[in-house]
Amino acid sequence: MHNDDGISGAGGGVGGHPEDRPPVPHTVIEGRYELLEPIGSGGMGEVWKAHDRRLRRFVAVKGLLDRRAMTPDTQQAAVQRARREAEALAKIEHQNVVTVHDQIETADQVWIVMKLLEGRSLADLLSRDGVLGVPRAADIGLQMAQGLRAVHEASVLHRDVKPGNVLVRDGGQVVLVDFGIATFEGADRVTRYGGVIGTPPYLAPELFAPATPGPTSASDLWALGVTLYEMVEGRLPFAGNEVWEVQANIQQSPEPALRYAGPLGPVIQGLLAVDPDSRLDAATAEAMLREVLAEPGTPTPVRAATPAHPPTARPTPPAVSSSGAVASGTASSGTAPSGPVPAGSVSSGTSSASREGRGRFRGWKVAAAAACVVLLAGGGWLVSQGGSGDKQDDASGQQGAGSAGGDAKQAWEQWKSARKRLTIGAKEDQPGLSFYDKDTGVWSGFDVDIAYALAGRLGYDREEVDFYGVTTANRASKLKNGEVDLVVASYSMTPEREKRDGISFVGPYYNAGSSLLVRKNSAKYDLDEAVDVKRNQVEVCTARDSTYADRLQKDGYTTGKWQPDTYKECVERLLDKRSSVYAVASDDVLLAGYARNDPEELKLLPSGAGTEPYGVAMRKDDPLLKSKVCSGLREILAGKQWSEMYMKDLSPLTGRKTAPSRPELRPCSAE
Repeated sequence: MHNDDGISGAGGGVGGHPEDRPPVPHTVIEGRYELLEPIGSGGMGEVWKAHDRRLRRFVAVKGLLDRRAMTPDTQQAAVQRARREAEALAKIEHQNVVTVHDQIETADQVWIVMKLLEGRSLADLLSRDGVLGVPRAADIGLQMAQGLRAVHEASVLHRDVKPGNVLVRDGGQVVLVDFGIATFEGADRVTRYGGVIGTPPYLAPELFAPATPGPTSASDLWALGVTLYEMVEGRLPFAGNEVWEVQANIQQSPEPALRYAGPLGPVIQGLLAVDPDSRLDAATAEAMLREVLAEPGTPTPVRAATPAHPPTARPTPPAVSSSGAVASGTASSGTAPSGPVPAGSVSSGTSSASREGRGRFRGWKVAAAAACVVLLAGGGWLVSQGGSGDKQDDASGQQGAGSAGGDAKQAWEQWKSARKRLTIGAKEDQPGLSFYDKDTGVWSGFDVDIAYALAGRLGYDREEVDFYGVTTANRASKLKNGEVDLVVASYSMTPEREKRDGISFVGPYYNAGSSLLVRKNSAKYDLDEAVDVKRNQVEVCTARDSTYADRLQKDGYTTGKWQPDTYKECVERLLDKRSSVYAVASDDVLLAGYARNDPEELKLLPSGAGTEPYGVAMRKDDPLLKSKVCSGLREILAGKQWSEMYMKDLSPLTGRKTAPSRPELRPCSAE
């Protein structure tokens, strides 16, 4: 059926007028976007996972109109306003803001079609970890500020900045999402059911003043301050489930105590200035956050472990007082931060309110440095990382070894005591090598079996091993950020990667060949050997930052200007008959898994010259771990376990009836 409103499919909802009924699964908007399942609720209703039938991709679709809050008299104005909002959001192109693909208007709704992103919300991370270390919180806050600046420069306000609307992707990229209640700066104040739109604990105090002009960019920055506070302190600065409770707490204690914020203290206090005219603007907040991350001695952002006790039960370091945070000193110029800024950004045309905000905190650099020294001396903000930071772990391991007179066993027990669980990065989408079944929650494949066997030799039971999905593009950053202890993810061992990424390899545990995956029945090209792919100059896809990314062009192959993060995305393009991709380049055993899963559409070309040695990767500054991994992998290769794993996982892909000779382990001293 096809409805006059442009939405095809069955109607849904219970009672009321048709326009009051929510959409149901398999509703198709404009004959293109098929609604599959609701994936969350936001300011204007549910957000749906949808399938774009034209481009054969999954997207997120959300309606901008809250039809329950409208009357027939206000509907036309609301539609016009939502149309303008969708158009403005579509113009924002920034890595820290969700991408808007399309705008669809039906008779009773304005829809925005957005990129469907995978990752965890900041709310999920805080629920899991309790608190984040200062470096990681500063990094997330910096990316949020950058995204907000891009949004505000487009004259759009988010109005619901909070951890639940901040997506933290693999690799550390932070994306602002859920613009369902976004509006224009200077637009009429809009309420829902008599209340101000937004989430109470994150709403700025000026929104409740009798003569308030409504939300402004300063309101979004207040919410950023609340979020930063929550990340490092483990609680909200102004608690309350109802608006009046939150506002009462702001009035009673406008300057919440900072116990673990360290050098983030001045940033948080500047963003939580009750007077919006004195509040930091996004550019100044960016500059301050960059300074925090650039402080000598500030460790790389890391994965925070779940604290053993709630934040209130920890030893209390000296608090950063309001007066101390803004101590006089060398004045900051208040200029825009160094480094890339969004296109069209203006660093000099700031408002008088912004200048006043920066003037109030012109001593922030000196204050941040002083706070950092004080808290480092007291073990303050490093404690908030839960003992998982690089500097702490290395120091404890080395001190343990020294105090035991070089007793490696005792040093290793100390290393393990700091990590009750072992976290291993692996790829989720490589059948036969490493695959995560989302329905069963089970990991499988050769890489996974190697990882489990290695963990056993490190003293961890299978139940004490956590796998974490990584990609070719982000696995090095996952190691450097401390989010994983090891990476076992078809990681080709090269000296360039060790030097560039600051990692160490132990291996190889497998030697793969190189190959190409092509369409089996191409109507345009006969692709039976690698030379056919090169001669026909068809586009070849590979994963970004893979060893093939540079090699393909050097070898004379045609590649696209942009490469995806995963080989799975390459294969999806290959299967799309409208795509310009006709081949995928990678390791033969990796591509064999995709060919085996789709034999009617894909075929694997004969392997080419050269090998890709797979290694286990770890941070370079952890020699104790490297030594244990080295001895553990040596034992695995020396016994029959390696051959058994090969026959179980890889023989179905390679067609071999017997296991090949085992790889020869390279020298791997703890250097």
